[in-house]
Amino acid sequence: MSDLGRARRAELALLVVSLLWGLSFSAIKAATPFVAPVLFVALRFTAASVLLLALRPLFARAGAGDAAGEGTAGDGSARRRGIVLGLLLAIGYTTQTIGLHTTTAANSAFISALSVVLVPLVVAARWRRFPDRPTLLGLALATAGLVLLTRPGLGRLVPGDLWTLVCAVTYAMYLAWLSEALAVAPWFALLIWQVVTVAVTTLAWALLVERGGLTPNRVVWLSLGATTLLSTVLALYLQNRYQGRTTATRAGLLFASEPVFAAAFAALLLGEAIPAGWSAGAALIIAAVLVIELSRRREEAAP
Repeated sequence: MSDLGRARRAELALLVVSLLWGLSFSAIKAATPFVAPVLFVALRFTAASVLLLALRPLFARAGAGDAAGEGTAGDGSARRRGIVLGLLLAIGYTTQTIGLHTTTAANSAFISALSVVLVPLVVAARWRRFPDRPTLLGLALATAGLVLLTRPGLGRLVPGDLWTLVCAVTYAMYLAWLSEALAVAPWFALLIWQVVTVAVTTLAWALLVERGGLTPNRVVWLSLGATTLLSTVLALYLQNRYQGRTTATRAGLLFASEPVFAAAFAALLLGEAIPAGWSAGAALIIAAVLVIELSRRREEAAP
């Protein structure tokens, strides 16, 4: 398969990641009355860590260290990079959770999704690489779609908005640095260290800082099972396996579709009303994804 064909396949895999993350919102919301938020994240990532460590011999036999062709690196490099990436993920999860206490869900969704716009700024500042014209067009369409989809009320900023902005900046840094790490380190080693780091840091946060506990019931276990297997293990597996085959900016654009899937699953599974601007916002975000896909097709067709 050509490099362009591999990149196109990778971008389709990242679109699946966005769908899986969209599904997680409904699962988490269903469990919210019965478990403290950061504790839920800690349990989810602890279970994911155990599962991935159990699967490690299987991936090792399959050559997961360099299966994606990004190159290899020593365990020390993968460990250092994976821990840094895991800390960025943990900060993103905790700041978003804190922000939701004092801001609206619409504001949180919009500000979190601003990471899509911030990724090219991080890449440009760190590596002096700038997006091409189709990507810039996609960024503009995605931003407009997010505004229509979430209808944020940002007339007066509250502390929760600022906490959520930290989440957006942190996740933009995560996407950019993950692409850099995947170019030099084995993706499965990076994945293991990230998941374990999030599990340890969020568990410490839940035990030392967070108030609230766990009321075990069927809803909690189903939500934990779904988010652990689908939104954590499978989604992070696909992201770490394939993001290195495209740019961080293009990956961020594909992840802009997450609020579209989240709203659709909330309506389907929880009976929530579709947001007023969902259709127009979703159309613009889908248009942004199509711009990326069509530009990839033109690259494949070029001599």
